[in-house]
Amino acid sequence: MKDTGAVLDTPVRHVMPGWMQDKLGFLNSRAENREAFFDRIAEIFPRSDERYRLIERAYDTAKTAFREVMRDDGGRYFEHLRASALIAIVYLRVRDPKVIAALLLHDIVEDIPGWTYERIGREFDEEVEMYVWWVSKPPMDRFRSKKDMERKYHRNLLRAPRMAVLIKLCDRLHNLMTIWSQDPVRIARKIDETH
Repeated sequence: MKDTGAVLDTPVRHVMPGWMQDKLGFLNSRAENREAFFDRIAEIFPRSDERYRLIERAYDTAKTAFREVMRDDGGRYFEHLRASALIAIVYLRVRDPKVIAALLLHDIVEDIPGWTYERIGREFDEEVEMYVWWVSKPPMDRFRSKKDMERKYHRNLLRAPRMAVLIKLCDRLHNLMTIWSQDPVRIARKIDETH
């Protein structure tokens, strides 16, 4: 499809700009499924290893929790979580199973009722809980405006541990890769916020 620059009235699946396709196009491939993901994990940890099983539990939990959730572009939300983890694994060579688990779970407290930081700590690990806490926006009901909430969130990220910032980096990169079907004002705001 040729980009005419026209603003679309209905959401469409994002079209990755051509210059990104060579390096990151695999993230959109139908071949990037559960089996392919865990073939990558098996290159890092044996399938019987507790670290492999931690990642597998996080993957299955996120997939189940986000089963009915769709992104603005019409795609399944879980694809964003998996793609964020793949960016860390493939391009940043992340091998820490707790960071990979946190990437798969990074939006669960914000977006899925019934999920709390404490639950993540109980079901996964306190370190996974901590990473998810650092990258999650605080509840809106504690602030006068969305702008106040986002200001607090971004200030907090400045104090975050290095691996939490890495999780946010992977999340933001994938969000920017998939933003092109959005309203131009929203695109400009997200790019400016990233800058």
